Amino acid sequence: MAQPVLAPARATRRPSTARPDVPRVEVAGPARRGVEFRLDADALDPTTIALAAARADVVRLVHSAALPTPAAVRALVSVLEDELRAVGRDRAEVRVVLEVETVVADDEADAARRRTAVAYAEAFSGLTWSPSATWLVAPRDAVRTAALVLAARTGVDTVALVLVGSSARHADALGL
Repeated sequence: MAQPVLAPARATRRPSTARPDVPRVEVAGPARRGVEFRLDADALDPTTIALAAARADVVRLVHSAALPTPAAVRALVSVLEDELRAVGRDRAEVRVVLEVETVVADDEADAARRRTAVAYAEAFSGLTWSPSATWLVAPRDAVRTAALVLAARTGVDTVALVLVGSSARHADALGL
């Protein structure tokens, strides 16, 4: 019954609700203090989303078969914002973080080579979705900009870079 009522609200473009007090890009680390919900493929159901809206200080989104694209993430952020309004909470009370697998390359040619290698390995995995499409693979000086663009496209407050493999050695050099 509520679906027709919510449809116009979800379709309406809203101004950015990004919180100025939180970093837009960070290297993923241990959870901070407070109540945190992690929404991945196993936890992506209406009950968990409603609980997250009612109780969470931080909601972490993780790409999966259920969230395979930035558009899917944006749609989930919109649903979460609707749930926050339904329980009487302000959007600024909840920090929404998107965790993104990140490969730091030496230069653009190295980034292209790494993207190809990830796509090649993925082709033989038998998955029903394309994880490489959600990875951030970029030269060190372009990682922050790419993450900021992703944050803007998805409507999250922060993009948390999960540095893969040898990319972890670049954590300090990224200046985040």
